[in-house]
Amino acid sequence: MECVASIGVLGGLLGGAGIGLILIEVVNRQSFHWSMDLHIPWAGLSLFALSMILLAALAAVLAGRQAMRQDAVLAVREDW
Repeated sequence: MECVASIGVLGGLLGGAGIGLILIEVVNRQSFHWSMDLHIPWAGLSLFALSMILLAALAAVLAGRQAMRQDAVLAVREDW
């Protein structure tokens, strides 16, 4: 459960960091002729990543409980 969410959160953080670095180091210098300091809010990003993983795990548990309310044979039979 948490593994897929962790991969997604890590991919999102890495992708966002890459885009941010390109914008700060390349686009700002070429287009606007100025630069800015890079400050990474580690505490906020850590809290965000942890909350996303926990919410994904909660969603998986709730979906699993909802799916287990019915008998599996009845759930399949309704699809036919």
